[in-house]
Amino acid sequence: MTTLSTHPLDEPDLLSLIADNWTPLGIDLADQFREACRLEAEANAGLVHPCKVTARLKANDPDVNTRRISALWSTACGRDGYLDKTDIPAQLDGSVSRGNGNKESVYRRWRTAAQTARSTS
Repeated sequence: MTTLSTHPLDEPDLLSLIADNWTPLGIDLADQFREACRLEAEANAGLVHPCKVTARLKANDPDVNTRRISALWSTACGRDGYLDKTDIPAQLDGSVSRGNGNKESVYRRWRTAAQTARSTS
């Protein structure tokens, strides 16, 4: 696989390459993703539905690559992220997530500042 990078890649993992959180365009999408998650959490008592985040991003850019959005969940829910996975089932919307209309995912929960500080220390 050939990749273009602005920093050294020892062993690039595919999700990181797709998410692209280091180039200017990648950082812009990551910021938009975080803001969409924050708005969803604010509107839903801290819970974030994956399809609603995708719908918000597609409303701003109908051509956004949904694989890149999917890859951003991994970073967002990681140790240094701002979301936690829950056990609450979330039915996927086939109009937003093509081919996944009858599948389930889980809600994510927005981390508070205290939770984020604990997870990074």
